[in-house]
Amino acid sequence: MLRIGIGVALAASLAAAPLPLDLSASFAAPAKKGYKTCRHKKSNGRIKTWRCRKDQPCCSAEWMNYYTCGSKLLGCL
Repeated sequence: MLRIGIGVALAASLAAAPLPLDLSASFAAPAKKGYKTCRHKKSNGRIKTWRCRKDQPCCSAEWMNYYTCGSKLLGCL
Protein backbone atom coordinates (compact mmCIF):
# COMPACT_ATOMS: atom_id res chain seq x y z
CA MET A 1 0.00 0.00 0.00
CA LEU A 2 2.89 2.32 0.79
CA ARG A 3 4.40 1.69 -2.66
CA ILE A 4 1.16 2.67 -4.36
CA GLY A 5 0.98 5.89 -2.35
CA ILE A 6 4.57 6.78 -3.22
CA GLY A 7 3.95 5.99 -6.90
CA VAL A 8 0.85 8.17 -7.01
CA ALA A 9 2.67 11.05 -5.26
CA LEU A 10 5.62 10.75 -7.67
CA ALA A 11 3.36 10.68 -10.72
CA ALA A 12 1.44 13.73 -9.48
CA SER A 13 4.61 15.71 -8.86
CA LEU A 14 5.98 14.87 -12.34
CA ALA A 15 2.70 15.81 -13.99
CA ALA A 16 2.69 19.19 -12.21
CA ALA A 17 6.32 20.01 -13.14
CA PRO A 18 6.58 22.89 -15.65
CA LEU A 19 7.99 22.11 -19.07
CA PRO A 20 11.00 24.09 -20.28
CA LEU A 21 10.15 26.66 -22.94
CA ASP A 22 12.32 27.71 -25.86
CA LEU A 23 11.64 31.44 -25.89
CA SER A 24 14.37 32.22 -28.40
CA ALA A 25 12.17 31.05 -31.27
CA SER A 26 9.07 32.96 -30.18
CA PHE A 27 10.47 36.49 -30.42
CA ALA A 28 13.72 38.14 -31.40
CA ALA A 29 15.14 41.21 -29.70
CA PRO A 30 16.14 44.05 -32.00
CA ALA A 31 19.83 44.13 -32.88
CA LYS A 32 22.09 46.66 -31.24
CA LYS A 33 23.59 49.51 -33.23
CA GLY A 34 26.26 48.18 -35.59
CA TYR A 35 24.79 44.65 -35.56
CA LYS A 36 22.21 42.80 -37.62
CA THR A 37 19.88 39.96 -36.73
CA CYS A 38 20.42 36.74 -38.68
CA ARG A 39 17.60 34.21 -39.07
CA HIS A 40 17.50 30.71 -40.53
CA LYS A 41 14.41 28.53 -40.78
CA LYS A 42 15.26 24.94 -39.82
CA SER A 43 13.72 21.88 -41.45
CA ASN A 44 11.51 21.31 -38.38
CA GLY A 45 9.97 24.78 -38.83
CA ARG A 46 11.72 26.56 -35.97
CA ILE A 47 13.64 29.74 -36.63
CA LYS A 48 17.22 30.03 -35.36
CA THR A 49 18.22 33.63 -34.57
CA TRP A 50 21.67 35.10 -33.86
CA ARG A 51 23.47 38.44 -34.22
CA CYS A 52 26.41 39.44 -36.42
CA ARG A 53 28.17 42.72 -37.09
CA LYS A 54 26.78 44.57 -40.08
CA ASP A 55 29.90 43.91 -42.17
CA GLN A 56 29.86 40.11 -41.55
CA PRO A 57 27.77 37.58 -43.48
CA CYS A 58 25.31 35.30 -41.69
CA CYS A 59 26.50 31.69 -42.03
CA SER A 60 24.47 28.56 -41.31
CA ALA A 61 25.04 24.85 -41.77
CA GLU A 62 21.97 23.10 -40.42
CA TRP A 63 23.36 19.60 -40.93
CA MET A 64 26.17 20.42 -38.44
CA ASN A 65 23.93 22.57 -36.18
CA TYR A 66 26.37 25.42 -36.91
CA TYR A 67 25.15 29.02 -36.99
CA THR A 68 27.75 31.76 -36.87
CA CYS A 69 29.06 34.95 -38.42
CA GLY A 70 31.49 34.77 -41.33
CA SER A 71 34.49 36.92 -42.06
CA LYS A 72 34.71 39.83 -44.50
CA LEU A 73 37.61 38.22 -46.33
CA LEU A 74 36.65 34.53 -46.47
CA GLY A 75 32.88 34.73 -46.21
CA CYS A 76 31.25 31.50 -44.98
CA LEU A 77 33.92 28.82 -45.14
